[in-house]
Amino acid sequence: AAQDPPAVTPDGVLPPREVVRALRAAFGRDTWVVADAGTPTPHLACHWEAPGDGWRVVIPRGHGPMGYAVPAAVGVAVGHPGARVLCLTTENSLAMAVGEWETAVRLALPITFVVLDNTSLAWIKMIQHLYVQRRYFAVDPGPIDPVQLGLGTGISGARATTLDQLSALAERAARRGEGPSLIHVRVPEHMAAPPPVPVWRAALDGESTGRPIH
Repeated sequence: AAQDPPAVTPDGVLPPREVVRALRAAFGRDTWVVADAGTPTPHLACHWEAPGDGWRVVIPRGHGPMGYAVPAAVGVAVGHPGARVLCLTTENSLAMAVGEWETAVRLALPITFVVLDNTSLAWIKMIQHLYVQRRYFAVDPGPIDPVQLGLGTGISGARATTLDQLSALAERAARRGEGPSLIHVRVPEHMAAPPPVPVWRAALDGESTGRPIH
C-alpha cells in the first residue's frame, strides 16, 4: 500500500511484505496458497489479493499449529489435480513436517515451497520480547538449511538473496509443470521488522500493556 513505510533489511534478508508481493506477481491471484502460522499468516493476510469468487488461501487459525502448511499443501494439490500450489512455511514449521516433502516428490505434486527463515521461533520470541521483558527462552534453535533438506528428499531449490532473484525463481516455479520446487528466503526477526499484528503494534507504540493469549 502507498502508506507503507519503506522496508529496510540487511543484505540477503528480504522484507516479508515484498516477498509476498513478488510471489503474488509471479503466481497470480488465482493460485491456491497454503500458509503456516507465524510469519507467513499476517503478511499473507495483508498483502495477498485473493479472488472474490472463492476461497483459495488456506491458513490455520488456532494456538500455534506449526507444521500445518506442508501436509496441507499436499492435500490441496491432490484435491485440485494440475493446479500449482504455493506453500509458505518457515524453517521451524518445516522441521515439524519435512517428511511430507518425500510425499510431494513421490506423487510429483506441483507445489512450490517457499521457506521464510528468520532463524528463530519468531512468534514466541516476539511475545517474550514484548511481554516478559525480553527474557528469551528456547526460541533460538540451531540453523536449518532448507535447500540441503530439499536435495535430500529430491526437491531442487535455491535461496533468494535479492528481490530480483526471488522474482526470477518464483516466475520459473510458476511456469513449472509437474513436481515440487523450493525457494529459501531469509527474512528479519519480528523485533527488527514487526509484522502487521495490531496488538503488537499497539504495544510497540505504548498504547497497550495487555498481553494477547497467543
